[in-house]
Amino acid sequence: MSSAGLKLFGHDDTPGIVAVERAGERQVRVYRRRDGHVSDTREPFWPWLVVDHRGAALVNAVADREQLSGSGEIGLRLRFESWADWLEAYRTLRDADASMVAHPSPAEQYLVDSGRGLFRGMQFPDLRRAQVDIETPGFDPTRDDAHLLLITVALNGEFPEVLRSDELAEAEMIDALANWISAHDPDVIEGHNLFNFDLQYLAERARRSKRALLWGRDGSAVRFGAEQRFKAGPRTIPYTAAHVYGRHFVDTYQQIQRYDSAGVLESYGLKQAIEALGLTREERALVPGTEIAATWEHDRQRLLRYAVGDVLDTNVLSELALPTEFYQSQLLPRGLQSVAVDGPGEKINDLLVRAYLAAGAGIPVPTQPRGYPGGFAELRRSGAFSPVVKCDVESLYPAIMLSERVAPASDQLDVFLPMLDVLTRRRIAAKRSEQRSSGAERARWRGIQTSFKVLINSFYGYLGYGRGYFNDFDAAERVTLRGQQIVQRVVSELEQRGALAIEIDTDGVYFQPPAHTSARDDELQLIESVSATLGDGIRLAHDGRYRGMLSLKLKNYALLDYEGRVILKGSSLRSRREEPVLRRFVRDAVPRFLDASGHGALRDYYLDLGQAILDGDVPVADFARTETITDQTFRSDSNKRLADALGKERIGERVLVYQRADGALARAADYADDEDRGYLLRRLHDMAERFRPLFETDSAFDHTFPNLTLRTDITSLRAVEQ
Repeated sequence: MSSAGLKLFGHDDTPGIVAVERAGERQVRVYRRRDGHVSDTREPFWPWLVVDHRGAALVNAVADREQLSGSGEIGLRLRFESWADWLEAYRTLRDADASMVAHPSPAEQYLVDSGRGLFRGMQFPDLRRAQVDIETPGFDPTRDDAHLLLITVALNGEFPEVLRSDELAEAEMIDALANWISAHDPDVIEGHNLFNFDLQYLAERARRSKRALLWGRDGSAVRFGAEQRFKAGPRTIPYTAAHVYGRHFVDTYQQIQRYDSAGVLESYGLKQAIEALGLTREERALVPGTEIAATWEHDRQRLLRYAVGDVLDTNVLSELALPTEFYQSQLLPRGLQSVAVDGPGEKINDLLVRAYLAAGAGIPVPTQPRGYPGGFAELRRSGAFSPVVKCDVESLYPAIMLSERVAPASDQLDVFLPMLDVLTRRRIAAKRSEQRSSGAERARWRGIQTSFKVLINSFYGYLGYGRGYFNDFDAAERVTLRGQQIVQRVVSELEQRGALAIEIDTDGVYFQPPAHTSARDDELQLIESVSATLGDGIRLAHDGRYRGMLSLKLKNYALLDYEGRVILKGSSLRSRREEPVLRRFVRDAVPRFLDASGHGALRDYYLDLGQAILDGDVPVADFARTETITDQTFRSDSNKRLADALGKERIGERVLVYQRADGALARAADYADDEDRGYLLRRLHDMAERFRPLFETDSAFDHTFPNLTLRTDITSLRAVEQ
């Protein structure tokens, strides 16, 4: 069979669909935005799933059976009279571990069936997005003293409004929020940590006020589901699923983690992420979480400004991260919320299944997983290097798949590579448009090309995806082995030209360029000359230039860019659990390591910080750490010190604690000039130990970072000659 004539991304380009919801047994409601207004129509819908012959024998109440063509084992498409019949059949097949294709969402079934997609013909700014944020005296909505202080809303980062507890009763605030949502009719409701905090808190306070969160386009209440897991790179984060009829929930706490694919951000908290991205507004009011209640009592205008800042910052993060998911939604038979939280393997499944069903073809059964080689990674050199350049093979694995025609053996319709090819060409065109444009137009093209990039890079991973209907572990192995050859060829070619390879990881190389290579144009010319040796379809690109790099061990390094920004990678150099003063020490040490004058400035900085600890000049906020109270806090013996410090604190609360001189933990709010300075000095030296690989001798390290104690006379240490 051939993909010629197949519509690879759906066959119906109806514009402006912003949501699809089930409406009765055999209908869906399709919401369309046109000329700034939303209207809805009812369309016929017959629930369906696809099974093999064994599964079909287990199912009753089938309205229609369609035998699909081809050799795909999952080849019987069943349609049902009602959603209740579909659910019964789905549960029966699931319990029997039958092979099937079954979308648990009526909207996704309809989009596969109809060939339609959301947001077609729309640009990201056309989307109406409501930002919602709440301020509360604590994190537990069930406490006797829990209540809503403020609810703040905005539309696309504009026209912020604040509902205040000193003007409205809590029930009135909840009603007013529902009325605001109904009046402004957003397509998306956004918040930072929306799923695990704002929605949970609002729902509990609404319940206690005998109210519901009536936010649906049909006037219905928000529905909550089971705990699910959101995946962003290697991280998986649990969250409580929630759904709102005719709209989509988006949590910018999740989205900014996907946006930060390079792992640059140390924290995904709203204020911390905005600051790290350089997007903090000068007029931004800041209030520590522990001071919310007190600020409401003593400085309400400040808390009001802070609350407005939260929704504006949420919009900023959404404008950065959400366009990727928005433009993917135009291609996929999925809702925006599903696209935003689900993994890449299921997205490629959706593309392939839709194409096969549109052609009336059956679906293969996934092959059993097996191990296969991964990417090539090697630390060639540790130490301090300056300058440093990063190059990488653009979309290495997709490029190999296209140039060497690597596709799943079960893809009889030949749609896998044509899809990848179309997406790749669209991405290249969008990237060129991005480079030629500026302002809002540039942002639009960046969102489009990034959405293509994410999908393109998912095609390789799909080959090794255990639940991928068209997976192929032999093909995945071919790709990785060829990728290893290519990246090692890049290293060889660079070193033949006088470069010094530092670290290699899958598709990229950090290297110190030859002495005669000093400007960006020289670096580009060097990389282009290496790229020309790699063969058709494989392109090496310039991926960053840095004033210096500290290489400690594989995948643990620090970079200093030409604007003075420090980028830390790996657990040796960054951990969100470290005390702020220690995280700052690591970050501030990097430029001092790269100072051409030697380690004198680094030693002085270390001794200055040690003296500040000895003198008690470090603020408690710098050596306290945040602890989140869980059900294990008061049960586990390992948490006894923490439990003793907390008293009767409720689960879900976050508190700042520090270690006292007697070894006990205490709240930062109860600080009494009694920190364990000896402990902090030991922790400082522990952090310095991470830099030991950068020194030629232990004595050089010990001179730069002497082991400090409470009895150390730092003044006399300064007199010691290096």
